[in-house]
Amino acid sequence: MSDMSDPTAADTGTPPDTGTPPDPYTEGGLDVLLDGQPGYRRGQLTEWLTKGVEDPQEMTNLPAALRDELSAAMQTRPRVVKVSEADGGLTRKVLLECGNGARKEEIESVLMLYPKTEKRAARATVCISTQAGCAMGCPFCATGQIGFRRQLGVGETLRQVTVMQRLLADPEGSAEDWPELSPLPDGVPDHVTNIVFMGMGEPLANLDVTLDCVRWLHGPFGLSARSITVSTVGLVPGIRKLQALDLPITLAVSLHAPDDALRNDLVPVNRQHPLEELLAAARDYLEATGRRVTFEYVMIADVNSDVAQAHQLRRLLSHHMPGGLAHVNLIPMNPTPAVPWAAPTVEQQRAFADVLVDGGISATIRANRGNDIDAACGQLYANYQVASGRILPVAVGAAERITGRS
Repeated sequence: MSDMSDPTAADTGTPPDTGTPPDPYTEGGLDVLLDGQPGYRRGQLTEWLTKGVEDPQEMTNLPAALRDELSAAMQTRPRVVKVSEADGGLTRKVLLECGNGARKEEIESVLMLYPKTEKRAARATVCISTQAGCAMGCPFCATGQIGFRRQLGVGETLRQVTVMQRLLADPEGSAEDWPELSPLPDGVPDHVTNIVFMGMGEPLANLDVTLDCVRWLHGPFGLSARSITVSTVGLVPGIRKLQALDLPITLAVSLHAPDDALRNDLVPVNRQHPLEELLAAARDYLEATGRRVTFEYVMIADVNSDVAQAHQLRRLLSHHMPGGLAHVNLIPMNPTPAVPWAAPTVEQQRAFADVLVDGGISATIRANRGNDIDAACGQLYANYQVASGRILPVAVGAAERITGRS
């Protein structure tokens, strides 16, 4: 397994070091925390965690002595540093502090609420991060402009979910944990319904942690596999490992270009896993799981969004993903600190989508949420400075190379 302390090792990542308290979200952590306890204590502790209860003193069905032991041994829940709201309170970006000492980092996750309508059940989707920063170096993405800082552990990743779970289930009881908390809008669920691994970092570059998180969310937390989406820039070995879970999780591939020449700079890891290899893995995933693959495509004016490129994308997907079992999610470019790029006009966006749809490929233009609080796609960067971490060497100068061709 490669180590993301070397950001050129892009396919997998090792979890954080072991100099941290036992992680109750992992089997090994439970072994340590509940050593000598009856087996059923594992289920009791885990059930509390699924409810967002991290303080052992609140776990009332555990013996008082064990609660005291767990209080001394377990890491505390992440501190909510800041909450930003948009869309009438339906989008909430949360800045969380995790880790201790030199390993302390601030990461961002996003809660997106969708009230019940006549045609749609209520949803509460959490967009979670798997790394502090990102090494992939995609120039249109704020997190990629930061660079890689460190991997998150299983508990650090899953606590982004359980913090939101506690908020939805008990808004009043959660108030003391949140620095700013306005009332939840009417008609939203009292629990998390969907998870998207689309926050800071590349999930499949922290592969073991991502897989363990998926298992926990599908297992103890009780989410349907179809309610979980894992996004990737195209790390093919990771896609194969995700497929081996044999769960119908939605795979979202960050495509962003219809040819290798442009994608080499927009998504630099394409130099390691070019389109032919990536799309073969996506097709295999589709055939193994029966789940339609989503292709994310950030639309950047004068870079990847003209009609000729739409035709090129249509031909590419028609060839590699037959039967219409692919969906293209067109995402208008969101502003980021380090590049001057912008979204194409609405008319250009529609023209691009029409080419795909007319060719039998499902496509939608995403209505971005959270733009005004930097919570939309590609905008998560916490309080980090640009280039404060490390990126793939092949990503250096990518934006300049693209601009030079325009």
